[in-house]
Amino acid sequence: MSEAKPILYYDDRSPPVRSCLILIKLLAIDVELRFVDLFKGDQFEKDFIALNPQHSVPVLVHGDLVLTDSHAILIHLAEKFDAAGTLWPRQHDARMLVLNRLLFECSFLFRRDSDFMSEIARKGFANVDVSYHERKLTEAYGIMEQYLEGQDYMAGEQLTLADISIVTTLSTVHLMFRLTRYPRLERWFAAMQQLDAYAANCRGLEKLRQTMERIGDFQFPPTSNSQTPAD
Repeated sequence: MSEAKPILYYDDRSPPVRSCLILIKLLAIDVELRFVDLFKGDQFEKDFIALNPQHSVPVLVHGDLVLTDSHAILIHLAEKFDAAGTLWPRQHDARMLVLNRLLFECSFLFRRDSDFMSEIARKGFANVDVSYHERKLTEAYGIMEQYLEGQDYMAGEQLTLADISIVTTLSTVHLMFRLTRYPRLERWFAAMQQLDAYAANCRGLEKLRQTMERIGDFQFPPTSNSQTPAD
């Protein structure tokens, strides 16, 4: 009997969702996608609350398993579908380093990005202390710059779930705050953008940019290396 197809509930404007979409594309996983419009309140519908009381995306349903955190989803999909075993390393110490970076992304980088974007949505951009958020977010840039000292990726010399999780949030922060003072981080980001699977990030990132500009009544700074949304 064949295993049930995974179902991903998503809104690709969400950075954690986009990390899952990158991994799905990278590993060519056959997944059913179900859109949940966060900006229309679909996450508060009764059926979705029954599935995920946290009323957030992504949510992965895989058979009887329901996962409501992007990092758990990434780990699950890697364990199930990454035959090479490199994205979520089998060796204990290497795996723990990847886990450490995943926890940095969710508790530090994403939290600060979410605080910034949420404040724009609540107050409008004109009423946000941008310099405060710049200090908080560029502190995260400095930490990642240090992570990349002497290595090409966030958790060593090969691509892992750490890079996939971090890059979608970083690309969101990068809409506002550039990387020019962080050369290692800038090189890493450029290399990540060259991955074929990175196309799964682009469409949702552009949709987020347009949504935030409309809600916040402002425009993000122009950039010469902006990515074209994926078809």
